[in-house]
Amino acid sequence: MNRGRITAIASIVTPVAVGLAFGLATMSGAAANTRDASTNTAITTRTTTTAVTTRAVAPKFVALGCDLKGQVMPSQYVLACGDGNAGLTGLHWTGWTPRLASGYGTYYVNDCTPYCAAGHFHSYPALAVMWGSGAVTGHPSQRHYTQVTLIFTGKRPPFYQFVNGKSVATYPSTQTWPLQP
Repeated sequence: MNRGRITAIASIVTPVAVGLAFGLATMSGAAANTRDASTNTAITTRTTTTAVTTRAVAPKFVALGCDLKGQVMPSQYVLACGDGNAGLTGLHWTGWTPRLASGYGTYYVNDCTPYCAAGHFHSYPALAVMWGSGAVTGHPSQRHYTQVTLIFTGKRPPFYQFVNGKSVATYPSTQTWPLQP
C-alpha cells in the first residue's frame, strides 16, 4: 500500500474513531462504572494521538547563503557572493512564513571608488522582505526564497543606470535583488 493511500485512510478513519469515542463517552453517562470510563478515555487518547501523527508537515523555508546551505532567520546575509561588496547585517526577523520573511537591519554596499578593492562601505537602514519560492536541490523537504526587496527607511543608496550613454545616479526607496538559486 502506498503512502498516499495510508494517509487517505488515516484521515477518514481518525474522525470516525474520535466521533465514536466521543459518542461512547457521552452514552456512558454518570451511571457508568469506573471500568467503562477508563476504557473510553483510552480510546479517546489513542485516536487523538493518531490525529496528530497523520498531519502533513509543511516544507521548511530557508534563505540560501553563498555556500548554498539553507539559513533560517540569519543575522546577516551576503547579497554579492562574488566579492561580498553588498549585503545585510544586524537582521531582526519579524516574520518567517512560507509566503515571505520580513525583518529589518542594515544594508551595506561598497562604493567601489576609485575601484572596489580601494572602495568604501556605506550603510543604510532597511526593511527586508524575502519572497518567491524555489526547490532546494537535494533537500525535498526544504523550499527557498528567490527574491529580496529592500525598503530604505532613511538615507538611500545610489542606484546607477545608463541614460543616453551616461551614468546617472537615482535614489529609489526600494530595490529588489535575486537570491541564490
